[in-house]
Amino acid sequence: MSNATIFRRKITPTERLYFSTRTVTPPFVMHLAVHGEGSLDPATLQRAVDVAAAANPGTRLVRDGDEWVDSGLAATVRVVPGWSLNYAALEDDVVINSPIGPTPDRTTEVLLFTGESTTVVFRAFHGAMDGMGLRMWVDDVFRALRGYPPVGAPDPIADAELVARVGAPGKPTLVLPTKKAPTGRGRQDPTAPRWLLRHRTIHATGKGVVARVAAILAAESTVTSRFMIPVDLRRHDPALRSTGNLALPLFLDVAPGENWEVVSGRMRAGLEAKSELNQLDNGKLSKFPSGMVRGVLRASNWLGARLNRNMVSATVSHMGKFDLAEMAVPGWTPTTMRVLPQHSGSMPLLFTMVETSGTLELTVSCRNGAGIEARLETLLDRIATQLEAELAPRDMTVR
Repeated sequence: MSNATIFRRKITPTERLYFSTRTVTPPFVMHLAVHGEGSLDPATLQRAVDVAAAANPGTRLVRDGDEWVDSGLAATVRVVPGWSLNYAALEDDVVINSPIGPTPDRTTEVLLFTGESTTVVFRAFHGAMDGMGLRMWVDDVFRALRGYPPVGAPDPIADAELVARVGAPGKPTLVLPTKKAPTGRGRQDPTAPRWLLRHRTIHATGKGVVARVAAILAAESTVTSRFMIPVDLRRHDPALRSTGNLALPLFLDVAPGENWEVVSGRMRAGLEAKSELNQLDNGKLSKFPSGMVRGVLRASNWLGARLNRNMVSATVSHMGKFDLAEMAVPGWTPTTMRVLPQHSGSMPLLFTMVETSGTLELTVSCRNGAGIEARLETLLDRIATQLEAELAPRDMTVR
């Protein structure tokens, strides 16, 4: 293969920031966990990962100076016998908090747990891939497992190139450390986990989930909150097939007491205005030396923990609906799927959601501190209770 035909692309400003973030809040890895009944043969899974990787070269990237380049090596399937995820305290899990292997330069990995359930966990360094890119890769692995050809994502394009092509319609949002997190503040204990990772299964689905969660979070404050909503830039080019970082934020300011319909309308207006395209390299932080960027991230964490002064109140992300029946393979049937978000030094809360089999699976990364854990658990219970009350099917019986 000649150098001209090797898949490669420039590392974007967003991704350069993520290298610094990985140093401050390691391993800065997104996880997508698929739990199932039955068993999976590791060799069969590895072959499917190999097939999917050939069609999605963005899953095989290693850094080469200022570029990402296809290493030609698919993610390694690592079997962890007898291991299970403890969703009551995921921050203590030594496996998912470990670096991606088998070598430090790799950016993806697949874990196979054989504990209470047979679970496949897909791991990706956020500097090389975004959430929807992760989903594209996972979808193709399961297509390969079922004997179908992968769809593939051959385009070496990420956010900077797409924004340059499409154009940014306005100015970036001024982002300052002035926003309050719904979990409040709390001095961090150096002997305790600096970030919590917790989960809720919500037995309801419906429209406006992101807006509903934002409204619930805003109600916890006495002042206006700001939420960061990741937007998939692929919507601007439906033919684009890339696993690269193609998400930029839509910022939503929400006052306490505003209902979800108002928030949803504000989201629609922002999307119609293509406001997310304005946010590439907001603040130009990527132009500073990496040591300075790490210092800014640590200072942001300190301000949030001690003073509850944050760039945003929370990030709220939804990765869509998965059909588990379409992912079943002989001998193993998926029962649920959950996305575990990465930790970020400048973000107090990062919520991720997926919909499977009529339920919402919600997981949150939360900055830890004195009193935070109890407040987080109460907040998650409130979100689950309110969403189930709002979205539960109505009794249509005529009385």
